[in-house]
Amino acid sequence: MEELKAILSKAGFVRIAIQDKANSDEIIKSWKFGEGVEKMVFSAYITAFKP
Repeated sequence: MEELKAILSKAGFVRIAIQDKANSDEIIKSWKFGEGVEKMVFSAYITAFKP
């Protein structure tokens, strides 16, 4: 998550918040990319503001 925050910050965003979704595993599994993908990525809510 810190890497994504750094990217957004470099792009000029402030007050960056990333919160993983409670059902992230189910969302990722529904993509049908293969076994264990949900351990490598997650679904999240991202809010940020650009002044």
